[in-house]
Amino acid sequence: MKDRLIITVSDVNSTKSYNIHQLVRKSIVIIAIIAVLLIASSIWFITFLNDEIVELRITKEKEIMVLTSKEKKLLAQNSFYSKQIEGKVKDIEELSSKLDDIEEIIGLKKDDTKDEITRATLAKITSVEKIYMQMVIPNGSPLLDTSTKSRFGYRIHPITKKKKFHRGIDLRARRNTQVFATADGVVRYVQSRDRGDFGRVVIISHNYGFETVYAHLNKTKVKIGDVVKKNQLIALTGSSGRSTGPHLHYEVKYASKVLNPKDFMKWNLREYDLLFTKQRRVQWESLIMMIHKQHKLAQQ
Repeated sequence: MKDRLIITVSDVNSTKSYNIHQLVRKSIVIIAIIAVLLIASSIWFITFLNDEIVELRITKEKEIMVLTSKEKKLLAQNSFYSKQIEGKVKDIEELSSKLDDIEEIIGLKKDDTKDEITRATLAKITSVEKIYMQMVIPNGSPLLDTSTKSRFGYRIHPITKKKKFHRGIDLRARRNTQVFATADGVVRYVQSRDRGDFGRVVIISHNYGFETVYAHLNKTKVKIGDVVKKNQLIALTGSSGRSTGPHLHYEVKYASKVLNPKDFMKWNLREYDLLFTKQRRVQWESLIMMIHKQHKLAQQ
């Protein structure tokens, strides 16, 4: 009976005895131990996972706090730099206004009369020289339509609403209206992307120190170094840059001095001498004498 286990069960009516082999008893004990171990290990593993989850949550919260702190710093830096940029823009606008005042002081608004052309010089200009000058010196309109949107001179800027010198003339035009060169020349500068106040722009250098500027374009049709002829297509009008709507900004310059483009747009063979009396900032006397000598030498 050594290898057996006797289990007795009694009730009111009778008593029953069961013989269980010792191996079965050991098996039950082992199973019970394994079950206890499994339960204990499960409890430990669940506790470990909970601790890991809590740790991950704490780490995540810390990372979110760090990111939030960085975002706040970046937003603060962005706000700071934005204010600095606004300040610089205002400084540039003030400097531009001061430059406008300087230009007025040096004689931009008032015509210089010391180099007024003489009647004798005007009388020397031949018909051939007149035609030549109208080929190489800006004249006529860069557009087929010549209606003016904004004149040359001081005005209230349409965007800043401040008094500012307008260095050219704004001509009315629908988007993609053809723009033509107003004289023979060489393309000195092209901005084919929409950048800055002028946006897309073309600048042409002409003979004898003249230069024309065509700005707020939608598309440029020439590149730097191109030799262009009078009335050649160079661009299409648009509203690029600092603009309130489609139009063409057109400038005429002589030796870096800005001139009223309207006088050059009205210049033609019928009223040929009128430009020389209105635009006295150009040294017409010397210029015409030079052209006259060049043509005289060419005939020899």
